[in-house]
Amino acid sequence: MGGCRTEGIRNSPRSFQPVHCDRCFEEDLQPMPESTDLKQREEAHWAKTSRLMFMHLGVWFFFGYVIHMFVVPLNKITIPILNFPLGFYMAAQGSLIVFVVMLFMFAKQQDKIDREFGFAEED
Repeated sequence: MGGCRTEGIRNSPRSFQPVHCDRCFEEDLQPMPESTDLKQREEAHWAKTSRLMFMHLGVWFFFGYVIHMFVVPLNKITIPILNFPLGFYMAAQGSLIVFVVMLFMFAKQQDKIDREFGFAEED
C-alpha cells in the first residue's frame, strides 16, 4: 500500500532516528520482476541474431566480391547445358540468385530465432 510507515524516536531535541517496521525490509528483499529474465532473453536473442547476420554477411561477401575476383579462371569452366562460361554466369545471374535465396533463408531463420525467444510477431 504506499510503503512503510516510519516513526521516529527522539533521544534529544536534535536527534531523530527513524524506526522501520518489518514490512519495509520485506519489500526491499523481494526478487526483481521478470525484467532480469527479459534482459537475459534479449541478450541471448541478440547473440543468435547477430551470429546469423554475420554468417549471411560472409556468404554475401563471398558471392558479391570473392567470386567476381576469380571470373577469369572461372570462365575456363563452361556450364554444360547453357554453354556459358561459369565466371560470366556467376557475375550476371548466379550471385543474384544466391542473394534472393539468402533473403528468404534469412527471414525464415530469423523468424525461428524470434519464436524461440518469444519475440515473434503475431501471424
